[in-house]
Amino acid sequence: MAMHHGTHPGGGWLPPGRPGPGVVPLRPLGTSDILGGALAALRRYGGTLCGALLLGQLMAGLLVAAAAGAATLASLSPRSGSRVFVWTLFPAAGLFLLFTCALATALIAALLRPAVLGRPVTAPGLLLAALPRTPAVLGAQLLALLAAAGPLAVLLALGVPPLAVLPLLPVALWLGVLSSLAPTAAGYERLGPVAALRRSAHLVRGAWWRALAVTAPAVVFTGAAAYGLLLWLGLPGALSALVLLPAFPQLPAGLLYVDRRIRREHLAEAFAADGRPGAPRTG
Repeated sequence: MAMHHGTHPGGGWLPPGRPGPGVVPLRPLGTSDILGGALAALRRYGGTLCGALLLGQLMAGLLVAAAAGAATLASLSPRSGSRVFVWTLFPAAGLFLLFTCALATALIAALLRPAVLGRPVTAPGLLLAALPRTPAVLGAQLLALLAAAGPLAVLLALGVPPLAVLPLLPVALWLGVLSSLAPTAAGYERLGPVAALRRSAHLVRGAWWRALAVTAPAVVFTGAAAYGLLLWLGLPGALSALVLLPAFPQLPAGLLYVDRRIRREHLAEAFAADGRPGAPRTG
């Protein structure tokens, strides 16, 4: 069967060497296409993405501050007020970080279609599209983390020596990569966490090493950038990293998700149909 490679405005399929309308060609993507497309998306939509993430973080931060303040006001005595504030603030801050990571992934899932089709998008519009899917994305992230690291954490908590746990690290890595597309699937396809986990395993199966080659550099780069900002700028750098960096590892993962669906489910044809004037949205 002939391979489809993309479209041009007048209809028909583009030859393999020509670009698509957006940040990646409408054809099966190589690793360089995915990583280059992630950088292109960051250049084209980075301001919008950071704006939407910052708006979401601002909303969540106000809720965190309100919850901590209410807990302090509700304390039984002025003497215990500071302790109540601290013990409320730390869990709230943890929830804020979880929300930030989930929202960043939901924003990338909402951005995939405009980015692939080269369409403009606004920060409020992106945020409105992402917020309803954030709980499911967070559930998928937590399930993926539990599947990969849960057994190791349980064994360490039971007192098993770390050296005895080392042989399980390859299994944890395998499960982590196998579930790496679950958050994007939860956001893009509106799946529940468990269904998204199964979907990720289906898409990654047969391309595990390629998924690792795409996601690992993005994670390493993000970690190094966050450490550099913290080291050079201190607390302002840490806050900048919290705003700027959570979405970046999800960009290559999102484009890998697009590639897997192009290869398995002819998603390029659906995108091409979406790109024509008056076409209905397809998924």
